[in-house]
Amino acid sequence: MNIGTFPLSIDSGVAVLTLDRPFCLDIAGKHALSETLTSLRDRSEVRALIIASGNQQCFLVNVAELADMNAEAAAAFSASGHAVAAAIEALPFPVIAAVEGTALGGGCELVLACDLALAGEQATFGQIEGLGGVMPAFGGCWRLARRVGHQRALEMMLTATVINAQTAKTYGLVLDAVPGGKAIDAAMALAKRIIPLRAASLAAIKSTALYGWSHAPAEIEDQEEKQFAALFGNEQSQRMHAYLEQQVK
Repeated sequence: MNIGTFPLSIDSGVAVLTLDRPFCLDIAGKHALSETLTSLRDRSEVRALIIASGNQQCFLVNVAELADMNAEAAAAFSASGHAVAAAIEALPFPVIAAVEGTALGGGCELVLACDLALAGEQATFGQIEGLGGVMPAFGGCWRLARRVGHQRALEMMLTATVINAQTAKTYGLVLDAVPGGKAIDAAMALAKRIIPLRAASLAAIKSTALYGWSHAPAEIEDQEEKQFAALFGNEQSQRMHAYLEQQVK
């Protein structure tokens, strides 16, 4: 099926959203992405979402749209990028980026907003906005620092460095680098390891991990206690008894 302008399929608990054209982080693309991601929030059958490359330039903004923007339009452009990232974070299941080709500027920020990322060997990454006299505007300034460390992030942004897939893995920007054309396969294999988990557990783990980025330890522990306690009940009991039975076989 299609929602907005990007193909979406759901099979056996795994949703795949394919970015099937160049410059999917353009103005229209960001709005379509936000709508699609929001539509998935209540899909109880989904355990993982893969955002996959369907074009070598899909993880890019359209710089031509920015060249003559005024400040008001630029603020709206930035806000729409933040909305995409917020929609990813709001999903109650992990989102995996499967990147082939170029992920620069806003496209790199989309990768950073995903919970996990895998890269084909031809993929490249970078926050190169400084070359155009601007800066990352979809959360890249702080998400990159969280992913690769403060100094490394500053080096990448201040020098507009473009890194390859293997370096991205070394830095921790992506989880793994795989042969070209195999990022979607690697993402699917990872998703299949995720989907056996209880949906409520996935949601609690993801939300508590995100909560931990911006709160004090005592607040994080309180949130963890609440989330943990809320998971107890019928399904949890059945799963734990099944686990115990497996241990004695």
